[in-house]
Amino acid sequence: MAEMTQWTIVRKPAQPAWVASFFITLFAILLSLAASSVLLVIAGVDVWEAFDALLLGAFGDMEGVAGSLVKAIPLVFAGLSAGLAFRARIWNVGQEGQIYAGSMLAYWLSTSVSLPSVLMIPLILAGGFAGGALLGATSGVLKSRFRVDEIVSTVMLNYVIVLFLSYLLSSKIWMEPGQYYMQTPQVVEASRLPSLFSGVNLHMGLVVAILALIAVQILLSRGTLGYAIRAFGWNPEAARFRGIDPKYMFVVVMVLSGGLAGMAGVMQTFGVDFRLTTTALQGLGATGIIVGVIAGMRPLGIGIAAVLFGSLAQGALFMEVMAGVSSAVVSAMQAIVLIVFISSSAFSRYRLMRVKSNV
Repeated sequence: MAEMTQWTIVRKPAQPAWVASFFITLFAILLSLAASSVLLVIAGVDVWEAFDALLLGAFGDMEGVAGSLVKAIPLVFAGLSAGLAFRARIWNVGQEGQIYAGSMLAYWLSTSVSLPSVLMIPLILAGGFAGGALLGATSGVLKSRFRVDEIVSTVMLNYVIVLFLSYLLSSKIWMEPGQYYMQTPQVVEASRLPSLFSGVNLHMGLVVAILALIAVQILLSRGTLGYAIRAFGWNPEAARFRGIDPKYMFVVVMVLSGGLAGMAGVMQTFGVDFRLTTTALQGLGATGIIVGVIAGMRPLGIGIAAVLFGSLAQGALFMEVMAGVSSAVVSAMQAIVLIVFISSSAFSRYRLMRVKSNV
């Protein structure tokens, strides 16, 4: 009787969450630095000079720190949007379109209503949430009523909303008069997110982002709705027997997820760009999904991951100018971070085990 060896994947014994998270993060950071160093060497760049420029640009002074935080703010909302949906096992990949939708509705409100800043800013924030929520709700209804796969609908709506903005700009409905570049006029001063400190471009979106992280953490860990979302993500059929309507829950989660994505657009448009273009918000949705995945869908981790990617984006310009590093290399470094974190998380929970069987 011959003996045959096979390999199978088994789950490792459970460890305390904070222990696993700490060692996963530490290992992933070290491995990411090592892999990024190899990439920089291949690109013909001095590794130490490149990392020195990166740290100088991201954390060298208060202006650099503020820039890193400003770039992290919209990523917090985009990451929360992805994390909330994925916790419910809903594959919302329409953050890009929902970000545009939130910005567009908020911009329309800023041009249609004249109010003092103390009233205009809450209106803009509510409009941003509503714009993203409406687009998210559209995918939710398509899924719950007509069984349209959410991946298909969210991706298609990304194109629809961006093309709609292109139409508004190209038809000169929103295009700035006397300009050839497709962009809106700048938003009025009363609707801009005010700076937190004089002389530093760090706006109040940081406070809103922190409050959003706390709110989502409380939502997911406590209360009836948080329990329903978690139960729906664990097992929709079991949740049904506990009185949770899967169709209703799908729409609710998509509304919340879309609204958070819409807030990301408001943070960028009314805190940094002060106008809408067809390209200014590109990439925020995809990066937000990466942030959510790296953070394991946990709000605290999303905040940390957002700062990490914001710092990479802020330091990228210094790397390009001071060390001659192409911006494409920075994008590759972000991809390395994603791959390493996902792989480290998987290896921490599972292992290969050799199984012998008689044939």
